[in-house]
Amino acid sequence: MAMEAIEDGPLGEEEEEIDDTKLALEGVHMMLNNGIQEARVLFEKYKDYSPSMNAGYSFITFMQAMMTFEDEKLAEAMKLLQQTQKKCELGEGFVKYMKRKFSRKKTEVKEATLSLEDKFTRQIIVADCMMHQAVLTFINQDISSYVKGGWLMRKAWKIYEKVYREIKALYDKESWPDANGGVALSAPPSAVDMSSFENSLDSKTGSDETGGSANIPHSDSRTSMSSMSSTGVSGVSGDLSKAELHGERLARLMGAVSFGYGLFQLCISLIPPKILKLIEFIGFEGNREVGLAAMEFSSHSSDAKAPLATLGLLWYHTVIRQFFALDGNNIHAGVEEGEKIIERIEKTYPNSALFLFYKGRVQRLKGDVDMSIATFQHALERCEGEREVQHICVYEMGWSNLMKLNWRDSFAAFTRMKEESRWSKAYYAYLSGVCQGSLGDVKGAHTMFREVPALVKRKNNQIESFVARRANTFKKQAPDQDHCILLGLEILYLWNALPLCTKDCLDKMMEECSKIEDKKLFHLRSLVEGALHKLSDNEEMAAVCFEEAIARHQGMKDDQHVAAFAMYELGIILIQKPETLANGKSYLLKAKDGFKEYDFENRLGVRIHLTLKRLKEGATS
Repeated sequence: MAMEAIEDGPLGEEEEEIDDTKLALEGVHMMLNNGIQEARVLFEKYKDYSPSMNAGYSFITFMQAMMTFEDEKLAEAMKLLQQTQKKCELGEGFVKYMKRKFSRKKTEVKEATLSLEDKFTRQIIVADCMMHQAVLTFINQDISSYVKGGWLMRKAWKIYEKVYREIKALYDKESWPDANGGVALSAPPSAVDMSSFENSLDSKTGSDETGGSANIPHSDSRTSMSSMSSTGVSGVSGDLSKAELHGERLARLMGAVSFGYGLFQLCISLIPPKILKLIEFIGFEGNREVGLAAMEFSSHSSDAKAPLATLGLLWYHTVIRQFFALDGNNIHAGVEEGEKIIERIEKTYPNSALFLFYKGRVQRLKGDVDMSIATFQHALERCEGEREVQHICVYEMGWSNLMKLNWRDSFAAFTRMKEESRWSKAYYAYLSGVCQGSLGDVKGAHTMFREVPALVKRKNNQIESFVARRANTFKKQAPDQDHCILLGLEILYLWNALPLCTKDCLDKMMEECSKIEDKKLFHLRSLVEGALHKLSDNEEMAAVCFEEAIARHQGMKDDQHVAAFAMYELGIILIQKPETLANGKSYLLKAKDGFKEYDFENRLGVRIHLTLKRLKEGATS
């Protein structure tokens, strides 16, 4: 193993060169097998050995930052990504720099040249760095951040599409195994059907799968960037006619570029409609099916990004689909795909806390909340010393208990997050106050709520602005227990977690709603009751409740989100029947255009956008 060969220290001039591709993959395996700190040490130790190792070091820092959202980690990740990008950009004087910085044998650098594989690798790394920087920029959630992030995404996209097309052109010329046998290729860890690649060119989706195989998706977007040169990166098109890049090396590169290309498409397809208009103006839009197909292909490759592509697919199927209600009323969407992925990788990562985390998510999607809590606990025990992974497990345990109305255990989880996490202490303080008040400790809840406004770090953050506004309600007067319980149900509704609750819990929630006697809360009570009736297959009563929520909100300045979500829910019910389709669509449009700057506007905007898109596709099919 590579690690055994280099454990004595950095390479000397006379030592045998290491395979940095295999070493990078080994580092990723180490990270996913509960060794994130050890992996960070490995990548840091050899970050000047090659671009791949340097990129690995930057990515681990980026991943840690995204798990914690802590300001210092976000800043460190941004700095390292910028440094890696600078080191890997192909331009005037770059080859000389790379000879000096990444040369394996300092005495032999004078005649060194970059191979086509090296050029492609560096271009992909540059695009990856730009995309990750854009993600970090978007976190600020203000207009200037969206513009700056959009510009970074545009530059990344120009590189991805150009490199994707060039590598694919080489890939097409190779002889690959087809569905009926043929030339063998040992690189992919499972059968990869290359023969039907051309089918994806016409279908655009690239998602035609046969027998568990993964096909390469076609690069297709409304505004093609293929004719543009890569920003900050010199092209390699002139080398393609004489390229000596074949077999496993070419397959690895196809997997490497497919990761970024697919993740890019997937992320862009999920951006809120208002921001999407800006991004389309800049020059691109996303196609979710293309993105998923590319990620699937990458996950079966021999590149170091293959396990990360697997993580990305699990993230999409177990978190994003449910959170954004991408599949409408299908609350179990993503379960089958998630189970297949976990079954495939369990032997490689039997005790990985990260994959156990996703296993718990799948169990919760299936409705087995108790089993999910046990799995999150198992994951927590496996990641001792890894604070970032521990926190996501504790957070999910808090949420699973919240879904059971187990206020005590939820309170314990969220207060731990408030004390230990550096991300949004205001959010965790609010959740802690809700649970504390629901337990009957209204005095303690009052104290906790009064802490929230001072803990807000970013006023333009949707979650923090929401919890600060809610907490300010209790500035002078303590809440009662029923009010706190209703706020807990509101959180479950807004996070689209109610569909995953058991029937017994839903019935208990309905009982809690019936206890609300404060007329100022009737609009919110009606919204939650409507959602509960809908989940109990009583859509007629649900529609009545949503209409009540809209009517009771009239004349109120606050809680615009209640009316907006109620209109959306009413629209969803009405579009199910042909005779009320037009009326339902009008409610969706009212929810989309009739409210401005309300809580979770972007979140609801995504759901409305996808619903209207499905209606349009259904009408034309």
